[in-house]
Amino acid sequence: MAEGKEEKHIVMFPFMAQGHFIPFLSLANVLTCRGLTVSFLTTTANVSKLKSQAVGSSIRFVSLSLPLVHGLPPACESTDTLSFIDGQLLFISSHKLSQPFEEWLEQIIAETSKKPACIISDVFLPWTAQSASKFGIPRVVFHTTGAMAASLLQYLFTNPVSDIIRDRQIIEIHDHCINVILRSAEVPEILRSDLFISPYPTLTVLQQAYGSAKESCSATLVNTFAELEADYVRYLEESTGKPVWGVAHPLHRPQHGINNESECIRWLDTQKHNSVLYVSFGSQAFLSEDQTKVLARGIAASKQRFIWTIKDLVGSNVNSCDFLPEDFMEATKDRGRVIHGWVPQLLILSHPSTAFFMTHCGWNSTLESISAGVPMVLWPMSFDQFINAKLVTEHLDLGLQICEGLDAIPSSDIVENTVKTAMATKIGEDMRLRALKIKESINEASCKLSGIEGFVSYVLSLC
Repeated sequence: MAEGKEEKHIVMFPFMAQGHFIPFLSLANVLTCRGLTVSFLTTTANVSKLKSQAVGSSIRFVSLSLPLVHGLPPACESTDTLSFIDGQLLFISSHKLSQPFEEWLEQIIAETSKKPACIISDVFLPWTAQSASKFGIPRVVFHTTGAMAASLLQYLFTNPVSDIIRDRQIIEIHDHCINVILRSAEVPEILRSDLFISPYPTLTVLQQAYGSAKESCSATLVNTFAELEADYVRYLEESTGKPVWGVAHPLHRPQHGINNESECIRWLDTQKHNSVLYVSFGSQAFLSEDQTKVLARGIAASKQRFIWTIKDLVGSNVNSCDFLPEDFMEATKDRGRVIHGWVPQLLILSHPSTAFFMTHCGWNSTLESISAGVPMVLWPMSFDQFINAKLVTEHLDLGLQICEGLDAIPSSDIVENTVKTAMATKIGEDMRLRALKIKESINEASCKLSGIEGFVSYVLSLC
């Protein structure tokens, strides 16, 4: 920060999920590099893990004690450590953090004799709007999804659901600058009540979250490149009447280190360029035995090279690798690797041998793939993933879809033929070329970091 400028203190508060922590940490690092002081708030059980992901940064981590939530296992304070239903309980119970949050704000204001410049709060923490208002601090909403998803989810959750969905197979959305046609299957399952059963008022809290993001913010941040989703960034500006910035930035290949010595990277080093399919469904999407077998048969029949990372269902004692067909490992040992557990995803995506990414279309994975110039084979499973898949397939033409839905089971023939199309035809080759062009355009435009700089200028203007 320029000499003589008053130090600006920003409070950042993500929802407790790995998919939300990642963009918040990325933004926090960029903001501290711009000379801003960042206090990063989360619950006690998450602090040590996040600190280990931010070694060398000047982020100030603040631990808040989550009051008892009946029904949650002890010390499980991130959706990544919880079942789907328990994750909803954590979501609707996050308001229990309001008292420790406000007590911390009172303490920090007393110690420094000034208020933080702003609170950057997750869209999934709507109750922070009341806390910010109580202390007279501007609240900046951060959508950890892309702009298209943020726009359409805001519209769907802040309008009468029954009037929009009903029994329609096609939903037309015409609002401000956007005109979008969604298939009913592309609408989040929670809005299709016949497909979503929950013991918790999750829908009500989501409606509060997006309503608060639209009405009770001083500005909006979105985890995207403005150049990638310009129309939807503009929509958020028009619908909220507040400034909006896309604050994603290009993901550079990690420097050489211990991760480069992992088995999958050593194996990739021995493969031809653009010859490997990377298969991963993120940290919270888990395939059933039937889904795993069908996918395995299709991949094996495609005769393509692959790396497949398989994770176990939270709370289960089952090794998900046991779901693989008995002959799968032997049949594919010369052209594939199955990794049980964590892999260095950024290293894999940025490796020259990686040609396509089979993904559930979670936004962090989608953005990492786009940033790496890697097109996708898609199986969206829940919430914003259907919209992300629509962006990738219809707007960017960077993907082929094999299936949609958490419980869907594609045929092995569809898996086989889609993988072959991606990896061994001109259709896939053209997608790789488009992906590289988009990567280059993002890198060129984002070198200016205009979204980040615009937001920093905004923060410096706050009294």
